Amino acid sequence: MSSATVDKVYHTITPYLVVDDVARLIEFLVAAFDARERIRLPRADGSVMHAEVAIGDSIVMMGEPTGDIGLMPASIYLRVDDADAAYARAIAAGGTSVAEPKDQPHAGERYGGVKDPCGNIWWPAMAIERG
Repeated sequence: MSSATVDKVYHTITPYLVVDDVARLIEFLVAAFDARERIRLPRADGSVMHAEVAIGDSIVMMGEPTGDIGLMPASIYLRVDDADAAYARAIAAGGTSVAEPKDQPHAGERYGGVKDPCGNIWWPAMAIERG
C-alpha cells in the first residue's frame, strides 16, 4: 500500500482497542453505528490478531490481548447527526447506558454515553445551539 493510499484511508490518529471478543465488538459497532468491517486477521488459535472497521470517515482498529499486551478499552467521542438515535441504537445493540443524552449548552453539543459489551465507552454527540 502506498503512503498516498494510507493518507487517504487513515487519519492522523486512529484508535486501537484491545478487547476480548473482537467479533462481538464488531457486531455491536455494525448494529449501533453502521460500522463497515474492513479487515479481520485471525491468529492460529482463532483469536483476532487485527481487525478494522470504518465508522463514517474514520477507522477503528482492534485486536485481542496477547501475553505482552493486555486489555485496553477506551472512551471514544463519536460525531453523529442525531445523538438520541445513535444512543438508542447502541442500547438496542447490547450496550449499557453510562449517561442519557442531554444538551450541554456550554459546549454547544448534545451527547450521551454507552458502554459496549467489551468495556469501551462511546459518546455519540451532535452540535446544538450554544446557550
